[in-house]
Amino acid sequence: MRLTVECVDLPENGHQPEFSMIEGKMFGRERAHIDNHQYKNCRFECTTFVYSGGPFGFLDCELDGDPYLCMTGSARRTMKLHKQFAEHMKTRPQPLC
Repeated sequence: MRLTVECVDLPENGHQPEFSMIEGKMFGRERAHIDNHQYKNCRFECTTFVYSGGPFGFLDCELDGDPYLCMTGSARRTMKLHKQFAEHMKTRPQPLC
């Protein structure tokens, strides 16, 4: 699968978050930290992605095998909140529009 996701935010109040550019690297069965990294032309095979909620980017990367996403920190808390809202919405009657 081709992976291109641009989430390195534009400068806010003149401040550009720092991030590392990783280009042309092959990742196997290992952990790849997403926060503050921009991956370009990389290949990921059965990789565990670790995400805490910071800026990131993937440009023209390849994703193969069975990837796993490990959410930590604020990303994990956001997912918990989202899950609670989604569960609440399932129990509410839907509008008759």
